[in-house]
Amino acid sequence: MPSFSRLMPLAITLALLGGVLAVASKNMIVDLDLFHEMALFRQMESEGSMPTTDAFAYTPTNETVVHHEWATGAVIYLATVSTGLGAPALVTLKYFLTFAVCLGCFIYANKQGASLAVFSILAPFALNLGGWMAFNNIRAQLFTLLFLVILFFLLDLDRRGKRWWVLIWFPLFIVWSNMHGGVVSGMGILGVYCFSRLVDAALETRSLLKTLHEVWHLIVIGLVTLILLIVNPYGWEYIPYLYRAVSMDRPLILEWRPIWEIRLPLIYGISVLIAAYAIWREGRTSIFASLAIVLTAYLAAKHYRHGSLYAVTWACMVPPMIERSGLGKEIKNMFDNYKAQITVTAFAIALIATGYSINVRFWELKIPNQVSKTQKHEVIYPAGAADYLSEQNLKSELNLFVPFSAGAFVQWKLYPQVKVSIDSRYEVAYPDSAIVENDDFYKAREGWQDTLQRYDTHAVLVPVNSPLGELLAKNESQMAKQIGWSSIYKDSGFALYVPEAESEKFTPIDRTGEPIKGVFP
Repeated sequence: MPSFSRLMPLAITLALLGGVLAVASKNMIVDLDLFHEMALFRQMESEGSMPTTDAFAYTPTNETVVHHEWATGAVIYLATVSTGLGAPALVTLKYFLTFAVCLGCFIYANKQGASLAVFSILAPFALNLGGWMAFNNIRAQLFTLLFLVILFFLLDLDRRGKRWWVLIWFPLFIVWSNMHGGVVSGMGILGVYCFSRLVDAALETRSLLKTLHEVWHLIVIGLVTLILLIVNPYGWEYIPYLYRAVSMDRPLILEWRPIWEIRLPLIYGISVLIAAYAIWREGRTSIFASLAIVLTAYLAAKHYRHGSLYAVTWACMVPPMIERSGLGKEIKNMFDNYKAQITVTAFAIALIATGYSINVRFWELKIPNQVSKTQKHEVIYPAGAADYLSEQNLKSELNLFVPFSAGAFVQWKLYPQVKVSIDSRYEVAYPDSAIVENDDFYKAREGWQDTLQRYDTHAVLVPVNSPLGELLAKNESQMAKQIGWSSIYKDSGFALYVPEAESEKFTPIDRTGEPIKGVFP
């Protein structure tokens, strides 16, 4: 029978893999941005070039539309639609990227000196800090995390004097900048590395000329990297867009709020304390790692969505630092002294995590049409309403006022027959006031009726659980008379309203209580 010394690494590995699978499978709902990304690539294929003006909305849009995630849409479209593989291809891509990011973190940390024991104790912090947000189906941000890990490996090559890493970095940067605005984080990490090398060289050589000799190649690489920002379908237009996207506030978007307002403030706080201890123990021997941790911790504190950047950086940098500390020695002693208990516990964690993943059907994409108790804070899609409109044999273009989170799904499913009022492209396509107006409308705030007259709106999509939906449901006939609109479609998630004069053109349907499942793609 194998000894616990041999079984323990296997058990820990399975526990880590099971944990990643459980976190990634918790949310199998298709991410809303994926739909507008694919819709753009479909339009690009149809027109033969990248469109720089909006075609999906009937409301006012930006003069030039710079879509920083267009290449992500291309990858998803080609993998799922062009191949005909659909949902299975998207699920496969999700888990491939997820495990590639996590494995990359472990390999990097191990290469810097972290043992499996220390990494396994610390990994749950990183998974909880970033996994819930990053491992969706799929976000462009997931590509950013993979590219960030690759960048850490490339910078490690530079630290060891191997300059050929730039041959990988330049094309990687071009791909990155066309897939996600998170390329800014890569530029930030590169800048932090350049600064740390400058400080190291200055302290070591005590000579300005020798210091510049040590870092001149990094200065050149940094300048070339900046120039490569224009290598995209939009050219120079990309740079002012990127600045606006990074600097603007998004108070109505949950994931752009500080991390302690959303979830896990205790775990974030403990992770910062562990990192502070590690940095204190390392002193000036790990300037780059310390600065990278501080930078990404600040970004996570400011915006919850950046918790994944912090999680990846933390998983790569903190375990090796802890390994060399007194805490690391204590962790290794614990693993040496309690092999049997740790092995049994790790196998149990692996079984529980795998069982959870199977229970939530980790292989199955979800496009929910209504709010449920288990995913009440997640996005829902008007799958039933979209099917209804597609079956109406519309004779002319329909302008549909939609919630922020539903617009991309509608444009993917129904364009060009239906145009939307807004979608989750946000600053990519719409003025800042658009999302405020949309939020006020669906929360039935004062003046919401005026919104119906402001644009050439032909129909309105209303979530039944929204304040507006609840207001209309309380006294539908009176409200319909007040605004001159009537319902043509209902289900347990959404209702469709059109002007009374136009209602006779539609066949009214009530599917309330019926199970409705959206289909991808």
